[in-house]
Amino acid sequence: SQLHRSPGVDFSMDTTTTERKLHSCWIIPERGSWIELNVTKKDVLTVRIDQSGKFSAVTLLRALDENLSTDQDLLRHFYATKVVKKTKSQTENAFAKAITGKVAVGDIVVLKTGEVLVPSGSAISEAAAVEVAASDLAEVEVIEAQAGELDLLIINSMREDPCKSHTEALLKIYTRLRPGNPPQLEKARELFHEKFFDPQRYRLGRVGRFRLNRKFDQTIHEDVQTLKPEDIVNSIKY
Repeated sequence: SQLHRSPGVDFSMDTTTTERKLHSCWIIPERGSWIELNVTKKDVLTVRIDQSGKFSAVTLLRALDENLSTDQDLLRHFYATKVVKKTKSQTENAFAKAITGKVAVGDIVVLKTGEVLVPSGSAISEAAAVEVAASDLAEVEVIEAQAGELDLLIINSMREDPCKSHTEALLKIYTRLRPGNPPQLEKARELFHEKFFDPQRYRLGRVGRFRLNRKFDQTIHEDVQTLKPEDIVNSIKY
């Protein structure tokens, strides 16, 4: 009585809007929860798990893997970054010029006072660059390209994400999937594990794993049929 979607990953593009093309992606298992990723008109990447409401896809990334839990981890994963060091032979003006217009990877904080000069994911203005150059910081990590040249999808999605850690993300998703239940970290961990990492409850199947591996040129063994963080990361990159 209804069509059965093949397990794996599918992409679509909404061309009805003239302003920009909006992309969507579905990761469909043989058994378990569907994950739907959507790019919105505000250039933010949202995710929906089964029929839950939409929320920032960055929250899901933070919950999937502790190695993707901080802003620095996420920015390093999706953008080419570099560390700009202040050398003894370099003037403050030269250092300021080198970081002006770049996007900060992690908060740029004055060591003595703890004051945040530039929040993570924000472009460093000329005035802020001068302030950073005059501070006690010896180096600053930034995205290599200038802010105006970047695809801001991940940065915009980070701004829409209220979480800043792995545990916060787990609790946020728990409240989305179990509204009304008091958020408890242990229950949140259990629910997330059941949803995506328990072979009895979530299974991509051989076809699903094969299609994901083929699409993204992955080498994950076909017997691994639960969700892997790289499945989501590669879907977003694609």
